[in-house]
Amino acid sequence: MIFLKIAVLIVFLFSFSFSDEKKVNKKKYKNKKEINFNNDEDTDEYIKMFVNALNKLKIHYVDSVNESESIKSGIKGLMKNLDPYTKLLEGSSKESYDVLRKGKYGGVGIQLGLRRDTLTVLAPLEDSPAYSEGIYSGDQILMIDSTSTLGMTTKDAAEIIKGDLGTIVTLRILRPSTKKMINFDLERSNIRVKHVPYWGIDKDNIGYIRLTKFSKNAAKDFRLALEELNKNKVDGLIIDLRGNSGGLLNNAINILDYLCDRGETLLKSKGKAKRANKEWISRRKPVLDIDIPIAVLINRSSASASEIVSGALQDLDRAVVIGQKSFGKGLVQHMFDLNDTTTLKLTTAKYYLPSGRLIQKEDYLDNGFLTDGLDTKDSLFTTKGGRVVKGGGGIYPDVKTDIQKKSPYINALWREGVFLNFAATYVPVNNITIDNLSISKQILSDFKKFLNEYELEYYLPGEKDFEKIKQKISKSEFSINKFSKNISKQSNFNFFNEIEEYYSQLKLIQYSLPENQKWIKNGLLREMSRVVSGEKERIKVSLLEDYDYNKAVSILKNLKEYYTILEF
Repeated sequence: MIFLKIAVLIVFLFSFSFSDEKKVNKKKYKNKKEINFNNDEDTDEYIKMFVNALNKLKIHYVDSVNESESIKSGIKGLMKNLDPYTKLLEGSSKESYDVLRKGKYGGVGIQLGLRRDTLTVLAPLEDSPAYSEGIYSGDQILMIDSTSTLGMTTKDAAEIIKGDLGTIVTLRILRPSTKKMINFDLERSNIRVKHVPYWGIDKDNIGYIRLTKFSKNAAKDFRLALEELNKNKVDGLIIDLRGNSGGLLNNAINILDYLCDRGETLLKSKGKAKRANKEWISRRKPVLDIDIPIAVLINRSSASASEIVSGALQDLDRAVVIGQKSFGKGLVQHMFDLNDTTTLKLTTAKYYLPSGRLIQKEDYLDNGFLTDGLDTKDSLFTTKGGRVVKGGGGIYPDVKTDIQKKSPYINALWREGVFLNFAATYVPVNNITIDNLSISKQILSDFKKFLNEYELEYYLPGEKDFEKIKQKISKSEFSINKFSKNISKQSNFNFFNEIEEYYSQLKLIQYSLPENQKWIKNGLLREMSRVVSGEKERIKVSLLEDYDYNKAVSILKNLKEYYTILEF
């Protein structure tokens, strides 16, 4: 009956507001004029014009002018109508690229997060000052030196904690398991970035490597993982590039070199400058036997170098790609230091996969300038074995999967950091170790009691729409009593209250719903594993309920299915 009432309410809303225009968020493209390349004399004239304008500004503008900022704004203006990856980097944005290029930074080795607006240690990095001095996952950072962290973002905190090598930073920490305040004086050191955080072998003898970024050390670490897995004679390999936004091109090429036959064309790039026109061919004997099947996991956040690796392996029929269509970035950038604090990140080339396809999506220019004719219907690209693959718009997986959607209730638990907060207290108090860690009925019962401390804010399907409808009707010229009378002769009919009660009752049973119970157990296992044994164990247990990973294992175990996919 309640569903009928909701349906009637929705019909009323449509009849009440049928004249309202539907608002659609669309990305608007600016009209692009035909590009005219001026001669040197014209360019010189415009440079003189710029200098003249700057001088007039300096002399005549009513207030004082920050000339350096004006000039930087002018440089940014040069790139306004170019691609979104050509940027002027300074400050924190430059630091992040420096970390990518150098593979290390000066700090104490803490992965930070916000849990209930409190700066929290998600994990100390192995062999870091934080790890050595005994900082744990779940520790809450209340002070950095003499600065309170109240209202501080993780980005702000990271900038304060990082610093010159050999200097000291003091963290005042509240440990949830003991409720004690502890001061840690940590000496900043070189923190080596590890973007291959986990590799291992499962019970089916399938190897797995997670790669989160293509930084300076990524290819070297990937090779170490590959060699270790190879010693155990794995029957298949899964490379996880989900959420990997890319990084250094040479690292992607090196990784492909470890996996492909010698002499294979891996990639081509084309640009204006002579040095931008290159072809990369595999030079070494592969580290992994060429007959061992490979699956690559991608999603919408897999971009750039991730697309080079997954796309090249797909084009060479060396791997089955599983997941969702990737981001679609087919451009190469180079860094040009303008001074000690400012770097120009400039798109210098387009890259082409072994099949000849460019996978750049046409998302900011509407004239086909970057698609290389991929908007033409007869553009056709084939893999080494003759399979048809698409160009433009990213890497299309051979096996498409849907994103694993969790309920609003489970998303709220993760958003509030409840799993880690519970684990940080529960694990030490109950002496849980990796050997006795399992999610028992007692743990589930204790976790349910722990949730009483939280007021989770979330909307069930249809609830937010109901709230909007309720507000719309309450502001209308019709009274709710008149509206209710029109659809029911019962004088005591309270339409809104019945629906609100329906949602209230539905929220009371969210914890015990079978689908939610599965994700609650997985969430507890993941965060308790992190507290007990670190980030590697957390990644390992997260794969237990990972649909894409389990799909890849299934395909790699069934070679007939694997090679059938590569044939069509």
